[in-house]
Amino acid sequence: METIIGKVKNYVFHNEENSYSIARITNESDEIITIVGYFPIVSEDIMYEFTGSWVKHNSYGDQFKIESFKKCEEQSASGLISYLSSSFFHGIGPKTAEKIVNHFGNDAIRIILSDKKVLKEVGLTAIRIEKFHQQLIENQTNEHILVALYGYNLSGKLAMKLLGKYQMLTLEKLEENPYRLIDDIEGIGFIKADEIASKLSIPKDDLRRIKAAIIYAMQYIAYQNGDVYLTKEQVENYAASVLGDGLDLSTAIDHLIEEKRIIIEEDRFYLSLSYFTEISLAEKVIELSESSAVIYDMNYLKTLLDAVEIQKNMQYTQVQKEAILKALSSPISIITGGPGTGKTTIIDGLLEVYRIYNKLNYKNPLIYEKIALMAPTGRAAKRMKELLDMDAKTIHRHLGYSYDGLFTYDENHLMPQDLIIIDEASMIDLFLAKKLFSAIKPGAQVIIVGDVDQLPSVGPGQVLADLIDSKVITTVRLKEIHRQAKDSKIISLARAVNDQDLSSEDLNSDQDVYLYRANADKIKEVIIKQVQGALNEGYSMIDDIQILAPMYKGDLGIDNFNKILQEEFNKNRSVSIKYGDKTYYVGDKVIQLVNDPERLIMNGDIGIVKDIKVNSQDEQYMVVTFDDNDVMYDKSDLDELNLAYAISIHKSQGSEYKIVMIPMVRSYMHMLKKELIYTAITRAKRFLILLGDMNLLVYAANHISEKRQTTLALRLNHTIDNEFESEDPLEELSPYDFM
Repeated sequence: METIIGKVKNYVFHNEENSYSIARITNESDEIITIVGYFPIVSEDIMYEFTGSWVKHNSYGDQFKIESFKKCEEQSASGLISYLSSSFFHGIGPKTAEKIVNHFGNDAIRIILSDKKVLKEVGLTAIRIEKFHQQLIENQTNEHILVALYGYNLSGKLAMKLLGKYQMLTLEKLEENPYRLIDDIEGIGFIKADEIASKLSIPKDDLRRIKAAIIYAMQYIAYQNGDVYLTKEQVENYAASVLGDGLDLSTAIDHLIEEKRIIIEEDRFYLSLSYFTEISLAEKVIELSESSAVIYDMNYLKTLLDAVEIQKNMQYTQVQKEAILKALSSPISIITGGPGTGKTTIIDGLLEVYRIYNKLNYKNPLIYEKIALMAPTGRAAKRMKELLDMDAKTIHRHLGYSYDGLFTYDENHLMPQDLIIIDEASMIDLFLAKKLFSAIKPGAQVIIVGDVDQLPSVGPGQVLADLIDSKVITTVRLKEIHRQAKDSKIISLARAVNDQDLSSEDLNSDQDVYLYRANADKIKEVIIKQVQGALNEGYSMIDDIQILAPMYKGDLGIDNFNKILQEEFNKNRSVSIKYGDKTYYVGDKVIQLVNDPERLIMNGDIGIVKDIKVNSQDEQYMVVTFDDNDVMYDKSDLDELNLAYAISIHKSQGSEYKIVMIPMVRSYMHMLKKELIYTAITRAKRFLILLGDMNLLVYAANHISEKRQTTLALRLNHTIDNEFESEDPLEELSPYDFM
C-alpha cells in the first residue's frame, strides 16, 4: 500500500447509492492524479491522506485506487477558511470563516469541537453556534467513522454500506455486536464479522460468536448440501469446524431455540426460515390439491383429444392420453420423465384440448390472463416458448419480482390465471416454491412438469421429488422412449446412466455420441480442436457449443477453460474491460449470475459482449446482448457476470445445446454423481462429446448423491405434525441467486 497527499480538484463521477467515485486530486507537487474507489463527497479545500495502490487503466492510464483516506492533521489557513465556508456548513461565509481561523488558528476545528461556546468569541449567535457545531460534528463524525471502519479492514464499498445503514451510530452498533452485521449488511458473513470481533478483542467463547457460528454453519450446509434440517450431531460438528473444538455449544443452542432462530422438531434442527417456509408450502399445496377445480365432461375431453391427435398428426400412447386427461381433471398434477419420453408432446396436446374446450383464441393476448407458462430460468422459459409456440416467462417474471426483492403477486395478491404450467420443476428450491404456490389462486389448475432424476435445486429442498414421494398429488411417470427419440444414442446413454446399467457397448462412439479417451493433460488440446471443428462446420460458439464441467477451480476447472477458450477463439483485442482477475473483450460469451428484474435479465441467461465504451464521466462500461435485449454494465456491475465458454452443469439446467462437451477427469471424482452426469448428458441436443477417462462415466453412474434431509413429503401426507403454527417466516427472503 502507498500513501499520497492532496486536495480533491474535482469529481469526475460519483455514485450516490454506493459512493463509488472517480476524482482528480492535486498532490503536494501540484501534479494531477486520478483516484478511484468508494469514498464520499469531501471538501475540495482540505488536504487528505489517501492510502491505496496504483492501477493501470486501458484507456486512461495510471490511476490510484484508494482503500482508505483521512484528513491530514496539518492544514493551511487558506484551506481551512475555504473548508469552513463551503457548502458543508450553511450560514458560515468566507468572512466568518476567516474570523474563526484568525482567532483560533489551524487548530480551530479541534477547539470548537471541544467547546462550542468559544464561538461566542467571534460574535456568533447562539442559534448559529448550535447549527454550525452540529454540522461540524456530523461532518467530522462521518470521516472519523470511515477511517475507523477502514481500520477493521473493511473495503470502501462495505464501509459506505455500514455508514448508510447505521449513520451516526455505526461504530456503536459495530462495537456492540459485530455479528449483527451478518444479518444487516449484504457482503458481510461470519468470517468477516469474526475478523472484526477479533480486532475488538471479543473472546473466542463469547456467546454472540458461538450463536453466529451455529447459524452460519447451518446456512452454509443448507446451500452446500441442500438440506432443510440437520441432526444435532451435524449441527455440533459443522459449528465446531467453524469455531474449533473445545467450546460448549449447548448454551448458545438453547438461546437460539428460545429466540426461535432454530426450531427443533423431534430430533431435527431447522433454521426457522426453512421450517416455516416448508410448513407454509405444504399447507398451500394441500389447499390447492383439495380445492374444487373445474368439472370437465370427460367424454367430451376424450373426443377432443382424439380430434387433436388427428389435427397434429400424432399417435398418443395410452400413458400420454392418461397424462393429458389426468392433468386436465386434477387441481394439481405432476408429469415427470426423462428426455424422449414425450413431456413436451403431452403439454402441447393438453394446451390444445384446453383451448378448444374453453373456447380460447391463442392469437388473443387476453389468453395469458387465463394461462401461464413458466420455468425457473430464462433459457428454460425461452425453450418452452419455442417448443409450444406460446409466450412463457420465468417464475420470477410471472410473480412480478422487482429489483427491491418484492413481488407483485403473493398470498395477498394472487395471480389471475386459471391454468398454470411449470416446466423444469426439479430446479425449484423450497423458497421459490413457497413464493410461487402462495400466489396461485384457489381453483386454479397447476401442472408441474420436470425430470425428477435430474439434479435437484441449487438451493435447499428437493421440491419436485418430495411432491412425488408424498403421493398426495396425481403423478404420471413417463418411461417409454418414443419413436423419434429411440435412435438417439444421447438418450440411450442418459437412460443407461440413470438406470445404473452402463455396458461396454455404451462406452463406444456412435452417431451422435463421441467418446475421446485422453489423458488429463491432453483434454484442453482436444477440446480446442473439437470446438474449432464445430465452428468450421458453421456452428455458433454463442448459441450452439457448450463446455460443461462440475467445478470452477483447477487446471481443468471452468475458470481456466474460459480463459483458454477466450484466448483461442476471441481474437478481438482492440478494447477491453478488466474486473478482478477477468478481462472481457467485444465478442465474449458471458453468463448472468444473479437475477436483475429491472433490466429483464435472470440468473443463467447467456449473452455476448456487444461493445465496451466510455461514458461522459470517463468511466468504462460494457454492453451485453441477451437475445434482443441490450444491457449496460458499469464496471461495478461486472461481479454479476462471468465468461460462459464453459459453465457449470447446474447452470446448464433448463437449457439445451446442439453440441455439448464434457471433460471426464479424476480431479472431478469427488463431485461425479449419477444425477450430475445424467443432467449434463441430457443437455446435448445433436452431439455429445465426452473427453478423458471413460471409466469415470461408469464410476459416476454408480454413485448416487446423498438424499437431502427434507420433511416436505412427510408434511404433505401428515406423517408428522407441525410443532408450531405456520407463520410468515421472519423477513421474507428475496429469491436466492444461485451458482
